[in-house]
Amino acid sequence: MLITLDKISFTWEDLLANMKSKGKREPGPEMLEAAERAYKEGIGLLDLKAAYEVFDVEGIEEDKTLKLYLPSEDIRENLYIGPRISYLEPAKNAVIGLCTAGTAIVEAMENYSVAEEYLLMYYVDAFAVKALGELSELFRRTVEEMAAEKGWGVGPSMQPGSVTGWEVSGQSDLYRLGKGETIGLCVNDSHFLLPRISNSTIIGTGPGYRDMKVGSMCHECVRKDTCIWRRENVQEGQMIV
Repeated sequence: MLITLDKISFTWEDLLANMKSKGKREPGPEMLEAAERAYKEGIGLLDLKAAYEVFDVEGIEEDKTLKLYLPSEDIRENLYIGPRISYLEPAKNAVIGLCTAGTAIVEAMENYSVAEEYLLMYYVDAFAVKALGELSELFRRTVEEMAAEKGWGVGPSMQPGSVTGWEVSGQSDLYRLGKGETIGLCVNDSHFLLPRISNSTIIGTGPGYRDMKVGSMCHECVRKDTCIWRRENVQEGQMIV
């Protein structure tokens, strides 16, 4: 199943918001010009797409592996999660999703790097990551709505490499199970998605979950203290990415 996002909600000024929020000096003319240019160019380069599959959860093995069944294709799969598989114990369904900002925006970054226009490269990168964040949020809302239709709750968004005991190698499994090739993705020998402004996740849904909003695993991530893209949900007291 596919999701597309044709319009983003933020402005080029929002690319500078993190700098201002951390009390750093006001951005100079070069930064302002680069942020605005990156935004205007980036708008025409984005290709925001998500692919996802909804699996039935048939159980959990002792080796921390999730037993999955895809009814539409009559396929059974095992997915290793590791010690934090407890977050998926209440799940009746597991939604595996992949999101990407597309190839063209990454190529633009690479071209600016070759040209040694590093400020533009930085703001194109910042723009693409922020746009991917909006697509990821749309995907999470889609999962929440699917669960709500059944009267179910949802678990957190769990990403390989950001969850204790679940290495980035798990991204190759999610790529295969979520059919990442349908949105132009591939995975390299290091288990990273290409184009690189892309992500993968698994979210559990079921009547045993009490939350109606998809949370995050930021508290587990080794980058939690340095990540500039996390957002705090003050009401729920948890990070949302």
